[in-house]
Amino acid sequence: MGLERALRHRQMSTDIEQAVLAAERARCEAMLANDSQALDTILDGRLHFSHATGAVDDKAAYLAKMSTGRITYVSIDWSEDRVIPLAANAALLTGRMTSVVSVEGVRKRLDNRVMSAWTNDQGRWRVVAFQSTPLAT
Repeated sequence: MGLERALRHRQMSTDIEQAVLAAERARCEAMLANDSQALDTILDGRLHFSHATGAVDDKAAYLAKMSTGRITYVSIDWSEDRVIPLAANAALLTGRMTSVVSVEGVRKRLDNRVMSAWTNDQGRWRVVAFQSTPLAT
């Protein structure tokens, strides 16, 4: 019974990892397309988005910045990404995100460590929290 349970757990972990990575790819695609409607379905209503600058947005504020063009993503590249399943409906995604972004018309290259918390709500993975920290230079 122990082996059977371990195999089920491993399969669940693999399924969660694949689903969260797919949801993150969809989030990045929506950000690059500046598609606030798609982002609205990916971001949880309880969103806590901590920018690399230390500024924090809730879902409404973040979507407003995107929809008005105050924030425009030019490129997003992930590396060192790792999904850590926490439960059947919760996971952390960690890694390194390098992006080019325009913030109020000023183009910036960001090289950050990121951590995001995901929840599976009614069969859809959504971002609950996002934390971005600049890498030391």
